[in-house]
Amino acid sequence: MRFKGVAGSPGLGIGYAALYEEPNLDWQHVVYSGIEGEKARLNEAIVTFKADVTEMANRALEKHGKEHSDILKRQISLVRDPFFLQQINDLIDGGKVAEGAVNEAAETCVEIYRSTGDERIMQRITDIMDARTRLLTLLLKVETLDPSTLPPETVLIGKDLPASIIAALNLANLAALVPESGGFTSHGAIMARSFGIPLVTGLQGVFDSVKNGDQVIVDGNQGEVITSPDHETLSSYVAKRQSYLEDQKSLNEFLNLKTLDADGQAHLLFANIGGINEAKIAKANGAEGVGLFRTEFLFLDRTTLPSEEEQFRIYSEVANIFAPNQVIIRTLDVGGDKNVPALKLPKEENPFLGYRAIRFCLNEPEVFMTQLRAILRAGAKEKNLLIMLPLVTSLDEVSSAKKILETCKGELQAKGQEYDQAIKVGIMVETPAAVSMAEELTQVTDFFSIGTNDLAQYTLAADRGNAKLGQLCSPFHPAVLKSLKRVIEAGKKANKLVGLCGEAGADPLMIPILLGLGLDEFSVSPSSVLRVRREISHWSLERAKNLTNEVLSLTTTQAIKDHLQKALKTAP
Repeated sequence: MRFKGVAGSPGLGIGYAALYEEPNLDWQHVVYSGIEGEKARLNEAIVTFKADVTEMANRALEKHGKEHSDILKRQISLVRDPFFLQQINDLIDGGKVAEGAVNEAAETCVEIYRSTGDERIMQRITDIMDARTRLLTLLLKVETLDPSTLPPETVLIGKDLPASIIAALNLANLAALVPESGGFTSHGAIMARSFGIPLVTGLQGVFDSVKNGDQVIVDGNQGEVITSPDHETLSSYVAKRQSYLEDQKSLNEFLNLKTLDADGQAHLLFANIGGINEAKIAKANGAEGVGLFRTEFLFLDRTTLPSEEEQFRIYSEVANIFAPNQVIIRTLDVGGDKNVPALKLPKEENPFLGYRAIRFCLNEPEVFMTQLRAILRAGAKEKNLLIMLPLVTSLDEVSSAKKILETCKGELQAKGQEYDQAIKVGIMVETPAAVSMAEELTQVTDFFSIGTNDLAQYTLAADRGNAKLGQLCSPFHPAVLKSLKRVIEAGKKANKLVGLCGEAGADPLMIPILLGLGLDEFSVSPSSVLRVRREISHWSLERAKNLTNEVLSLTTTQAIKDHLQKALKTAP
């Protein structure tokens, strides 16, 4: 059978199904032992929970890095949360057995998350239910799957795959992951992408269609899962996988090279990251710097905001990893699809056009200043950090942000703390307003970085998260391409660097256009760095400019894509 889902992590995995099933957690047979007895059982389970999850977190830290270890540590935070514990104890006082109290308290937390209506927050429900399941298994003394014992060529399939399960896996034995639920931004997908494990999610029915040991093909490039393939299909995918692996291996030739076009002219090739571990992966994959540090990942999934010291440590480490090359740190970009529970932002009817990004930061100066002070201090040693403001629509927003930055400098000066006095400030160009004001904005900024994902969304009035609008929300739309041209030309005229950090920067069809327009810096996912470097090496500037001029004369998205595909097929 063939299933179509969401391509969560690229690659081709062929292996044998191992089904992750939640254990039987029926507690109807449990007899209430009184308030003291139930609380004693609960406390014993919590102590064991903390010990077990701490051990898994330490193992994840060693295998996968701090970011993934922190996913597990957040579960420990849940069982320490006073609100959660108080709910459980109140329910036990009311006559509930410990199992029933834990389950009901977890469901209350889930409902709070679900009521936000925010897809990214709702995907974190998995973590709550994972903690609930682990507590119930301890209370009921139920045996659970040990992920570290799975055999080679395992395709792990589950209705859901909790973070604790993925973190404990032996990656050497894993061919692919197939969680039925989740999305591109789920923890499982993030972890899989970091370590090159194919993953397809957002499926229905695959779990019930397979048995342990069935052969499974997972196409993380196309978002497809094929169960019990026939000989012809299997042979085809074995060949595809071999070709894919050989192609990946051939990319290593570009690992320690500069990013040069066919004329030998150098271009900047940076990476988009969300934390220290991705920074290390990006560096190992040949990234020359960081074009986008998404700092919102430091704020998600926690009940308290990261302190200045915590942010300072993280920014300092990333600065050190890439020194002396640039690291562009985007200030907190929350709202829209990136809510932060600790900020208690109100639910909005249209969050993508609402109280978010720079608008939030300017209205919450304490949160903003904490981050700015951390960045300023972290840039003191290497002088390679840059500040980037998201969702800018006016000069006033930039001016207000720079005034707050100067206040932060004054505070640090008064305390005698070292900081980067000449730190550069740029903006994300991702709104039609910023495009229209590009010439004026060059006068108050040090650089631009174009966010094609949101620029296409706002220019075309099409939600990029809506699968039905996928073809409409395209960076190849003539209006988007004209916007790119205008922004890059404005930057060139003012002698300001212009980069691009949207997904389009890694698209082989878009790369010659960006070269032809004169883009200074490409910033892509860590896993795309070498592929982009190779693609750039194929293009001379003259050929790229000629193709760009041809494309800009076309009037439909499809005509543009057809023309580019033809050009790539006939390229020398």
